[in-house]
Amino acid sequence: METHEKYLDHVQVDYDLLVYTVGSYHYNWHHQIEILWLLAGDVEVNVDGTRHVLHQNDLLAINSNCGHATFALAGNCIALRLHLDPAFFTRQGIDLSHGQFELNSAALKLNVAYAPLRQALAQLALAPQRAASAFERNALIYRITALLWRRFFNANAPTRHLPQRRQGSIENVMAYLNNAYTQDVTLETAARVGNYSPSYLSRIFKEELGINFYEYLVRCRLQHAVQDLSETPQKIGDIALANGFKEIKSFNLMFKKHFGQTPSTYRQQLSPTVRSQNDHFKRALTPAQSRMVQDRLAQVAAAEHGDVVSPCETCVYRLHERDYQDLKAKVAQLKNVLSR
Repeated sequence: METHEKYLDHVQVDYDLLVYTVGSYHYNWHHQIEILWLLAGDVEVNVDGTRHVLHQNDLLAINSNCGHATFALAGNCIALRLHLDPAFFTRQGIDLSHGQFELNSAALKLNVAYAPLRQALAQLALAPQRAASAFERNALIYRITALLWRRFFNANAPTRHLPQRRQGSIENVMAYLNNAYTQDVTLETAARVGNYSPSYLSRIFKEELGINFYEYLVRCRLQHAVQDLSETPQKIGDIALANGFKEIKSFNLMFKKHFGQTPSTYRQQLSPTVRSQNDHFKRALTPAQSRMVQDRLAQVAAAEHGDVVSPCETCVYRLHERDYQDLKAKVAQLKNVLSR
């Protein structure tokens, strides 16, 4: 019996790759799935209030629209990050509406897919210098996403709402909040800006951004407050009021919810070295750093990996390790609830 199946009308690969130095917290959230590979140093990564400490060569996946920030625990911390649009997966018939990516080499040390994933990331990062064709780059993206899907997607994990953006529908409200976050903003005032009813605006915020209206507003405020904590000598109470929080207590609660620590604890960790890195955040590396990164990527890109499945992939240790990490995450969530 003969069958014919048409797989793709048009191949479109959506990704954004960047190598940058890590300094103090720069709070961020976005629609894209983020893969973080720490090339040098020791870095704390905070994802939705859960803190992870990455060491050189560690990998971490950050799911769509999770609030996150990185913090250098030493000088000269360099990371490679890759952004992947969830739509790329769905165009290939992959359902991301149930489950999430669970890639964290700091928590689970052994996985047969780590080495080929780092190699593909290194080859993709070197593609511009090697004048790689669009075909070659697309092939690398397919290799990376296949590894992520086969090895690190847990369909049974708690489902995260995957937003479906309709370009322009609430852009004016978002722009208003990004500028008015210091004021006493309410759902009703924002609805009037967008010419929506409050109930409709609340619903489309959840549908299009994956978070509710007030969570978006709090994130805007925290994004600027973190910058003030890092770069100014202002008192914490003054920073809270200047960024839209009515009192320092609510600022402390929201900061701890999103970053797992108080503003004063975070500020105490800031060293002169880390503060100086802020000026270089997501900017071009120094010539010395560039040479180091190029040498490191070239070494990983040229490494040979066999197809033999590591016994660590199915061993009892790996199964117990996953159970332990799941239990630890649940305990952390319970502690956060009880501390509110």
